[in-house]
Order: sequence, then C-alpha cells, then structure tokens
Amino acid sequence: MLWVIDGLVYGFFTAIYTIFNQYYKLNGYLLGIWRGFGISFVFMPFLFFFPFPTSGYYWFLLVFQGLLIGIYDSHLFFASAEFGAGPTSRFMAITALVTTFLWWLLTPQDFIRLLHNGTVFISLMLVLFGFTVSYWQMVQSPVSRKVVGYMLPAVFALAGMSIATKDIALNGSGVWGSLVYYLVVATFVSGCYNLFFYLRTQRPGPKLFFQEVFGAKTLKPGLYLVSFSAALITAKTLALRVAPNPGYVVALLLVAPIFVFVLNRYGKIPDDVSVKAGFSMIFFLLMLILLVNGNYGVTD
Repeated sequence: MLWVIDGLVYGFFTAIYTIFNQYYKLNGYLLGIWRGFGISFVFMPFLFFFPFPTSGYYWFLLVFQGLLIGIYDSHLFFASAEFGAGPTSRFMAITALVTTFLWWLLTPQDFIRLLHNGTVFISLMLVLFGFTVSYWQMVQSPVSRKVVGYMLPAVFALAGMSIATKDIALNGSGVWGSLVYYLVVATFVSGCYNLFFYLRTQRPGPKLFFQEVFGAKTLKPGLYLVSFSAALITAKTLALRVAPNPGYVVALLLVAPIFVFVLNRYGKIPDDVSVKAGFSMIFFLLMLILLVNGNYGVTD
C-alpha cells in the first residue's frame, strides 16, 4: 500500500507543478533550468555518502531520464502558461494507459503470467477502462487539438520517465542511493537540456541571461519550484520502486485534475469538471488499489 500513498502525494504535487506556470507565465525553458540545476545542486553533497555506480547501463538510464524530464518539463510549463493547468493536466490522462502497455511490452514473461489468470486480467482491464472513461467524462470542456498536438511528446516522455524511474530505483545501490543519484544526475541533465533550448530560442547576451535567470521575477518562483519538485520526485521514485507496474502509479496521477480544480476554484479561475464523473473515477481508483494490493496475483 505504500506505493498508493506515495502515488497520491505524487499526484498532489503534480497538480501544483501543473498549475505553477498558469500563475507565473514564465518561459518554460527558464523554469526547466531552475528545476534541473536547482535540485541537482541542493542534493549534490549527498553523493559522498553513497558508492559511485560502475554500471554503464545505470548511467545510461540516468542520462536518458534527464532528457525525458527536459522534454516533459518544458512542454508542461509552456502549455500550462498558454492553455491553462486544467486542459493540460486533463490530457495527460492518456499517459496511464501508454505507460501500462509499454511496461507489459518490456516485461513479456510477467505479462504472460498475468494473462493466464484470465479473471484477474479482464478485471484489471475493466478497472483501467472505467477509470479512464470516468476521467474523460469528468471534463466538460473539450480539449483543443492544439493542446493535444503540443502535449503528445510530453505524454510519451512521462511514460518513458515512469518506466526509467522504476528501473533506476531497482538497479541502484538502495533506496537512498537511487534517490540521490536521480535527484542529482538526471535533474542536472534536464537542466542542460532546458539551458540548450533556452539559449537557442531566446539568444540572450550574458548580461540579459543572468538577469532573466536570477532576476526578482524568476528567483522566488524558482526557489518554490525547486522545493516542491524535490518532494514530487521523492514521492514518485518511492511509489514506482514498489508498484508492480509503473502504469498503476501514473493512474494515480489522474487525481491531479481534482486538485487542479480545487486550487483553481480557490483562485477563482474557471475550470469546468463533472463532480459525478470525479467520484466515479475515485471509485475505479479504489478498485485498482484493491485489485493490485489484494492477493490476486497481480505482479505486473
């Protein structure tokens, strides 16, 4: 059950993460620079407490994860500023199914064992289907093609991130070591990704660059972003480490639009959702939790 608790915490901070640039409306690459390098520098001293990884595959995972984080961060920040947090977070629902099926493709032996238990497999598919349908029904306002087209790379990036995070957590020296190397190396690579595209698209001179990155308009939001992003990554890593399938953790992210709705309502920002569909989604979420955590043989 720990993956459920951590997954729900992950969903809450994802809602804040999504709504963040709806309010500040800063350059997405600029926020990615703060998030990537900020988290990396804060946790870098902790590297001295853990052995240096010697696996080339492990380092590949960390770098690959960093690139995916860069893609996801920049798209999410730009989309929430332009389209709003509501439409942006709602479209990300499809990530749960993409992640689940990608994981099954990568773990065929475990999937075949699950498939042989027909009753459990069909029940699982019905729950995932009902959960996703309820999610889409929860949204009364249509998601524009513009949002879909722009956020599609972020969907596959988040799916890849979730699978890579689980692999990083399982291939690390332990819980703390895996978490620290994720927080330092992967986020540093994501910072480099966003720095590259910020310089390429904005072409600022050295003076303007430092004014944009460390100016009063960016400094306070940047510090906020680093603090709750560290909590988000920690919750995500712990949840993905113990969940049988990373797609189930991503499914918990579908509660993020509920948090977005509450926060938007508090801020008096219009965000139309169906309350009935929201409760229906929570019902299927509970069914998923019972099915995965019960003694029904769901190991993938």
